[in-house]
Amino acid sequence: MSYTAFLILCHRPPQHLAVWAQCDPQARFYIHYDAKSDIADLYFLRKFANVHILNNRVAVNWAGFSMILATLNLFQAALAEPANRYFHLLSGECLPLQSIDILEQQWQDLPSGSLLMTSRTGRRLRHRVRFNAPHADTAWQRKLAGKILTKCLQAMDYLLPSQMVCHVGSQWFSADREAAELLFQEALGEPSTFFEKKLCPDEHFFQYILQQMLPEKRLNHINDNRRLITMHGSANHPDYLNIEQLRQAKQDGYWFARKVDTKTALVFLNEQG
Repeated sequence: MSYTAFLILCHRPPQHLAVWAQCDPQARFYIHYDAKSDIADLYFLRKFANVHILNNRVAVNWAGFSMILATLNLFQAALAEPANRYFHLLSGECLPLQSIDILEQQWQDLPSGSLLMTSRTGRRLRHRVRFNAPHADTAWQRKLAGKILTKCLQAMDYLLPSQMVCHVGSQWFSADREAAELLFQEALGEPSTFFEKKLCPDEHFFQYILQQMLPEKRLNHINDNRRLITMHGSANHPDYLNIEQLRQAKQDGYWFARKVDTKTALVFLNEQG
């Protein structure tokens, strides 16, 4: 028997997961809870046999390499179970829009080695992957001094010629076991060293592996992560979605939605029966 694994990064308790885990007992949930948060927040999930809370926790800084380390810990835990076949990387504010039966049926229609991940070239963001940044993965990355230093790196990238190509995309993706194993194996080597002091590596790390290190023939890359994520203007964070948007997204065939507050998530899950 094969299973679907939901890999969840969060720093606040995902209250809706109690309903989700109960509705999908055949799925497996792996949770990385930020080491800066109190693990007792998740004790309400201990009664669910299909929920696994990682002991190997990382103190995660926003847009830092620590987020990659937490992600790799999730994949390590989920891949250790041979029966896990399909993997979905999610945040604590993500919500499933389709039933697990529909998700698995759509996976079965795809060839082995399928990876659903957004990836594009991004000249404007090249400074992130071109230069090591002393303030990367620190608390002052988002402070005034850190923002000034980031602007300096942006200016350097425009002033100093380079042929480097920057690949960027959403950090939230889905993969079958063959694709997940390839990504994980490659991630343990050169990419981790390369991205350790880069800015916002969560939007570049796995895209870099996909485009630079894995021959395309080994993966069936689909440049669509099947997630509804809306951003207002130049905001750094996604908008919260309302119940009407969730209903429409389900009808449109999206697999997941981000971001959804707890109240809206519970309303939607209860509607699904």
